[in-house]
Amino acid sequence: MEKTRSIRTYKAVTEAKYLSVENAQRYRAILRYFYEEQQRLRYWLRPEEILQAVKERIEPSDASSYNEDLLQLDLQQLHDWGNLQRKQSGKVNKIEDFKKKRYRYQATPYTIKFERLIEDLEEMGDAYGGSLEVTQFEKLVETLRWLTRLARVSFHRPGERPRYEMEDWSNEKLYDWWTELYEQFRKVTNNARDYMASLDSVQVEDAMMTEQFLLYKDKVTDYLRRFMMGLQRSSYQIEGLLVQVDRRLLQDLLHRVASYEVSIPRFEQTAWTKEDYTARFFEQWEGIWHWFLGDGSGRGSDLEDLQRETNEAIRRIARYAQRMGERQSSMRSRRADYLYLAKWFASHEEVEPAHCLSAAVFGITEMHHFWVEGPKSTEDIYCEIWDMSASDYDVKPRINGYRERTRPSKIDTKDEQKEAMLAAYLQQKAQRQSRLNELFAADRVSLRDLPIVEPFVRQTLLGWIGKSMASPAREGKTDDGRRFRLTEMGTGERIRLQCTDGVLELPDFVLYFLDESKVKR
Repeated sequence: MEKTRSIRTYKAVTEAKYLSVENAQRYRAILRYFYEEQQRLRYWLRPEEILQAVKERIEPSDASSYNEDLLQLDLQQLHDWGNLQRKQSGKVNKIEDFKKKRYRYQATPYTIKFERLIEDLEEMGDAYGGSLEVTQFEKLVETLRWLTRLARVSFHRPGERPRYEMEDWSNEKLYDWWTELYEQFRKVTNNARDYMASLDSVQVEDAMMTEQFLLYKDKVTDYLRRFMMGLQRSSYQIEGLLVQVDRRLLQDLLHRVASYEVSIPRFEQTAWTKEDYTARFFEQWEGIWHWFLGDGSGRGSDLEDLQRETNEAIRRIARYAQRMGERQSSMRSRRADYLYLAKWFASHEEVEPAHCLSAAVFGITEMHHFWVEGPKSTEDIYCEIWDMSASDYDVKPRINGYRERTRPSKIDTKDEQKEAMLAAYLQQKAQRQSRLNELFAADRVSLRDLPIVEPFVRQTLLGWIGKSMASPAREGKTDDGRRFRLTEMGTGERIRLQCTDGVLELPDFVLYFLDESKVKR
């Protein structure tokens, strides 16, 4: 459900005028003082203390001529723009003070948010900031996992919707969980976008062309590679959790979160209703879904774009490092090396040692390599080549039109072997199906309770799990036509399935077979 935006949302923001007008220096000094005092829990300020604070924040030449009359004009202008609220002070000692209508002032919410944003921009400077932290994705996984955690009693009979642990939470706890989930998602995406934008900025490209870049190349590439490895691990978990979420459960939870949002007592008048908040929360959930799984248009998800940009950044850094290395090697002078080598040759009085030195330095001038197919006589890496047995190498004529002689061979149908192999295969298949029917005969099968199983049972079970994971309803169908549903118990524990050839560790899954009419043989 999409909320229709009103045209009035895009009205002119008069509260931002103080940032770029003629006397912006004085206006910004006044409102920055209000912001700093608001951080100290002082909200209502008097003109005399504002005047002293402004003089300390502006240029000395301007501070000497700044007086109370100019301050009153500035405060009046900021009040007209909507940056300040005012109320008359109750303490009046003189008739002149009553006529002057001495006010106390408070900054409006827009002004406080503007100043907070400007403070963040000043600290950030010209850099985008951001980071690529895998732990942020892991925290998001843990928060999303609550949506799939079942209550202690989940299924009473086949076909019934499971009951989840979150349905027993209070509205306040659900509101805290939803706020934490969306803030974690915003933090993950914003930090990733900012960091990738910084790698693609002009400043970083200029830095890559300097020799100092080679000192940081390994650190940056290692940082990106570790992020990619963690991102792939966490993204698969997030995508799986998003697919497992029951839409009816999500709808109930977001309605309760919206109800709590409306119940919070606020003195400010707001036009948002419970339906508006519910639609807003669903839009935020769809944003999370589209970021990880895409919108279904075929363009791909933002997660895939992030992975592609990260790989491209690694390749770009490697290319820049290679160019820097080639530039340094091309500009390096080999004069000293050649002089040293020439003196080495000149030190030999006979030509035979000079030949040996030439062979060691320059190698054999004309060399042919032959590759011989044959078994190795040893795996010892320190074995010399002359200690190994000789191999035969067939030399073929290097003439046009040469072809090796071949002998015609008859076609053997091997019908008896095929029939024997087919019979053995069908017998093995029947035995395995009988074993599967024995293990999964009940309507509810907990993998925790399975005995020691054969490798083919493990492979079949993993195939069923893969089919159910690919289905939004977590359902699938076996080879013999039985429909089943896969559910995780939600305890967070991992079980160990004992097999004849090892141990398989996996989540605490339960299989519910939905076709009661099927006859299990």
